[in-house]
Amino acid sequence: MDTCRALAEQGAPEGVVVIADQQTAGRGRAGRAWYSPPGVALYLSILLRPVQLPPARLSWLTVIGGLAVADCAAQVLREHAAFDAHRIALKWPNDVLLDGRKVAGVLIEAAWHASELVHVVLGVGLNVNTQFDSAPAALRTQAISLREALGAPLDRERVLTHLLDAFAAHYARLPQSPIAAYRQRLDTLGKSVQFMLGERSITGVALDVDEEGALLVQTAAGVQRITHGDVLA
Repeated sequence: MDTCRALAEQGAPEGVVVIADQQTAGRGRAGRAWYSPPGVALYLSILLRPVQLPPARLSWLTVIGGLAVADCAAQVLREHAAFDAHRIALKWPNDVLLDGRKVAGVLIEAAWHASELVHVVLGVGLNVNTQFDSAPAALRTQAISLREALGAPLDRERVLTHLLDAFAAHYARLPQSPIAAYRQRLDTLGKSVQFMLGERSITGVALDVDEEGALLVQTAAGVQRITHGDVLA
């Protein structure tokens, strides 16, 4: 994402895609590291200048990023005769799940000039051929790759084509709201959830998402609107 941001600052046009074969400083939301062995996954950043999108709807870019990755994964499974729509879901706010385990993450970084949105870098990490038997122990039951789900290696360039085509289709629909499609794929809804917001823990039931993509959680204190935080359960 740093390279893509630098290109944006130099005036690169919307649609520039930066692809890495390996990430030595990969990160997820809240600055977390992303397990990034070389030559097996897709690590890419897309430069966006979303003039059609009101700044208040910036979170929609994370939403359509997740939807695009979900569509891509579904297409890959479909091509290998292993497609089941229920195998792929989204976990609020930015994870893509395959068989209940994380297969991808989406992250956006925005640049502003005063109150004007200048550009956005959308980053995607997608586990294509990653094998987690050598990953840190905590990841082995939480993460998965397309290869592990299918039992065979995949052509990363073909997966990349599916992903970019899916993202372009969702992006072209803006400023039409993606929230209805997001809601349909969101595995979090209806479940008991626990959040950490800083040092504060919130427990409740995920009811819905609003038009900004915020999660509405029924807690003992009433319905709370969660715009950021970690779903722990």
